[in-house]
Amino acid sequence: MVPFSISSFARRAGFLCFLLCASGFGVLQPVAAAGTTPVPEARIRVRAVAPDVFVHTSYRYLPGTAAPIPANGLVISTTKGAILLDTGWDSDQTLQLLRWVADSLHQRVRMVIVTHAHEDRMGGIAVLRANNIKVVSSQMTSSRATAIKEDAPTPAIKPFTVIQAGKTRLELFYPGPGHTPDNLVAWLPKQRVLFGGCLVKEMATDTPGNIEDADLKKWPSAVKAVADRYPRARTVVPGHGNWGGPELLTHTLDVLRRPGQQPQTALGK
Repeated sequence: MVPFSISSFARRAGFLCFLLCASGFGVLQPVAAAGTTPVPEARIRVRAVAPDVFVHTSYRYLPGTAAPIPANGLVISTTKGAILLDTGWDSDQTLQLLRWVADSLHQRVRMVIVTHAHEDRMGGIAVLRANNIKVVSSQMTSSRATAIKEDAPTPAIKPFTVIQAGKTRLELFYPGPGHTPDNLVAWLPKQRVLFGGCLVKEMATDTPGNIEDADLKKWPSAVKAVADRYPRARTVVPGHGNWGGPELLTHTLDVLRRPGQQPQTALGK
């Protein structure tokens, strides 16, 4: 079990407030000034999915995309402070998220867990480090971040890790390679919320998405391992798009079984 160490809020609050107030990100829904083009999408949205559990969604235009790509993480409010699963796409969005936690939950973010080494999971690490917030991951994620010359989280998460923060229990589980070699999932047993991250696909998609680092052969086994371990899941949150229930796990398996998604063997079977 990983202890949830808490340092003095008073000692750091001034620095955090300075960064947030100086940033100019006072609201999460941008409002266009007179005579300018309205902003079509919030850069950050935070929505409740269960008591003390919120999905944070940040947006990024990628080359060739007509609409911004949403990326989901979690905010978990505990009696010891807030825990984040994953950052925003970038530092500005992550700073907005810190401001939301401070203004809406009246808490400080105490720990951030990075679930795999992609930009949509760890693009805001720099602002977390500037605010002396602990950022942790598995050893594999930390090593992969270092290899691609990104800010690396501190390796502190084992293949199965329990974090106890007051009365809140958070389980972190490595089911095997899938979307990436290092993808973790997270489970909140009290709220029955499963954060599947990018291992799990939303119902609206019929493709596995970015497979640059994927293991298409082992991905189905990883999803099955998650489904077998957490049969009580009520809410399943994917890395991108809308959350739902356990049907997202079944849907992900269906997507991965479709023609063209399975890697060819030497015999072409």
